[in-house]
Amino acid sequence: MLSKKIKVSLIALAAVFSVQAYADSGFKVPVHYNVELVDGIEDYSGYSRFSRMIELGSGKHQVVLSFKDTFKDGKDTKLVQSVNPVVINIEDLKKDQVVTFKYKLPSSIDQAQRYAEQQKITLTDSNGRELNKSEASYFVLTSDRGFTLMRDYKAELTSLGRLYAPTDVPDAQRGITMTKYGTPTIRASSTGSYGSGPAQGLTMEPMSSSTSAMSTSAVGGGVVGSSVTYNELVNMYNSADDATKLKFVKYVMSH
Repeated sequence: MLSKKIKVSLIALAAVFSVQAYADSGFKVPVHYNVELVDGIEDYSGYSRFSRMIELGSGKHQVVLSFKDTFKDGKDTKLVQSVNPVVINIEDLKKDQVVTFKYKLPSSIDQAQRYAEQQKITLTDSNGRELNKSEASYFVLTSDRGFTLMRDYKAELTSLGRLYAPTDVPDAQRGITMTKYGTPTIRASSTGSYGSGPAQGLTMEPMSSSTSAMSTSAVGGGVVGSSVTYNELVNMYNSADDATKLKFVKYVMSH
């Protein structure tokens, strides 16, 4: 009897949390999709991987998602991912409104691969009502580069004039803020240039046993820097020619 009461209480509690989750304004991320950008921000702090909910305030928003997950066929397991992300523009999110989308969920590797090429979705609210284009719309962001290991979606959207990033401030105008732990911090943009200008034709210098940090140099000579961040490495990779990219990928795969 006690066990039954506990089960009933847990079910009721889960229902309360479910209602509360949908009472917030935001975007519900469908299964098999990963969050890349929210209003131009990477690693958006308002996204919960547990509930798959992106908390958003009222008004205009942009969400960029990529299709990527493992699928099974009997004993076979394969990672399937789309070459291109889906960009969703929410024109005017209302208070307590949740936007999401529905699509035919793949049940096999073959279905997942076919869907990854098409990515046809239907934008809806949390009640399943289909949204019209004045409420929300989407497009698939393709690139002349084709498939690459790392794409800068923010830079691509900026180049097309389709990025929505209301919190973006030019690097030179960014001030110091405080984290929730009371630590002073200043955040550089992912598109910021390194040194005096954008990196072009960068190659990786071989590392000697006495080298403690990775260094890079331009094709024309001259050291670019002694310490490279993740975003700078991405920019260097994207700026390199195809032959250099191939050499770099082979280097990474062999280490």
